[in-house]
Amino acid sequence: MTRLNFTPSLWPSLAALAVFALFIRLGFWQLERADEKLALETTYRNHIEAEPVDLTQGGQLRAQSGWMHWRRCVLDGTFDPETVLLLDNQVYRGTVGYQVFSRFVLEDGAAVLVDRGWVAAPATRSAAPRLSTPAGRLTLPGVAKPVPVAGIKLGQDVPEQLGGNLIRLQRIDLTQIATRNDWKLLPYVVRLDPGATGAFTWNGTKPGFNRERHLGYAFQWFAMAAALLVIYLVVNVKRAGRQSGNRPNDT
Repeated sequence: MTRLNFTPSLWPSLAALAVFALFIRLGFWQLERADEKLALETTYRNHIEAEPVDLTQGGQLRAQSGWMHWRRCVLDGTFDPETVLLLDNQVYRGTVGYQVFSRFVLEDGAAVLVDRGWVAAPATRSAAPRLSTPAGRLTLPGVAKPVPVAGIKLGQDVPEQLGGNLIRLQRIDLTQIATRNDWKLLPYVVRLDPGATGAFTWNGTKPGFNRERHLGYAFQWFAMAAALLVIYLVVNVKRAGRQSGNRPNDT
């Protein structure tokens, strides 16, 4: 029979233990991230399927971004025609353009930044797209959503005047925009529904949660931990020799 001895060395064992513990911790961290994404997806579904919120009648709840994100809402008021913001470097179906934002003033005086959709950029960088802003009182449907993230923030963005009321920006920062224009804005943007008055090309998508990706990463970390354990055992288990079933005769 072959006898096996488990003869691990101290320092390699400590190193293997540390790496094994790291792999296990990373696996559980990915499971935690999957749970977080599931909670976000559940919140999104509950909000998007709820009754639309009339922002004019929203009271204090309308100022709470966490409560408002991804809720359908109704805007009753007028567009501010003095300033139209163009978020730069927005690509739609392979074409470079701008995401258009306008301030919308509600009937009670509160204001929210409205995502009106996408427009193609002119052929030259210095040219401005031709845009119009509806006048008069409007009732518009939309979805409250987080402020879009674009680019890397390097200090304050310097707005570029493209002529008339058009201002080109690299990021949508509500605090900077409100301070620069002396506005008071609700802490989110409202994306207009397709076909709403004043809307341009609709390029909205639902948020991506990617819970399955985190579950896949967790499986990979746990599999690596299992593989490390197997390798550790194979390396440190050695044959000690063979034993015969018959003992030699004494002489």
